[in-house]
Amino acid sequence: QSEPAEAEFGAGPPPPASDPVGPGARWGSVVGVGVAAPGPLDHVRGVLGQVTGHPEWAGFPLRDALARRLGMPVVLDKDTNAAALGLALRGKESLAYVHLGTGLGAGLVLDGRIHRGRRNGAGEFGHQVIELDGPPCRCGRNGCLEALCGDAVRRGRPDEAARVLGVGAANLVSLLDVDRVLLGGRTVLADPDVYVDGVAAQLRAAAGASGGAAHRPGP
Repeated sequence: QSEPAEAEFGAGPPPPASDPVGPGARWGSVVGVGVAAPGPLDHVRGVLGQVTGHPEWAGFPLRDALARRLGMPVVLDKDTNAAALGLALRGKESLAYVHLGTGLGAGLVLDGRIHRGRRNGAGEFGHQVIELDGPPCRCGRNGCLEALCGDAVRRGRPDEAARVLGVGAANLVSLLDVDRVLLGGRTVLADPDVYVDGVAAQLRAAAGASGGAAHRPGP
């Protein structure tokens, strides 16, 4: 029997380089720019979607706007996808990077490749409904993981938020059988041990229920 997925604390993608940007900048050997932005977004067209907390950005063609400004190719992807790719080990690993900050999303690496989905919608982890009559979510439904986590965080209950996050992570592991679950985002950064322990407990419980071997994941 395979071992359960581990919950770990992981950093996000590295900070941008300090090279100057704009007219007259010296790019040297730079051949293109990668931009990580909050989702949802259209990776193929380079257009932003309903960014949490910034509805005015919806529909903005960020990739083309930056390409014109910088004079070089630009690739736009979700911040969670960029982080997941940066955290993936070599080979055919499968992992989920779960990011809890202003919103809640995930980046998925399946068999060594970023999984975006045919319509670029993969990884909208926060909008899985886990409580049918739960609090309303900004997406228009009720009881979404993001709404429940956010409510717990606002009430100063990181332990409860971690437990809810762990339930969602266990659902993801059951669906995709990923090897690792990594956590990040400023909310997790505020209480990393609470979130790692809370998510790990739910992963162990799910592994035990399915007959898998449980173990205490490393920090």
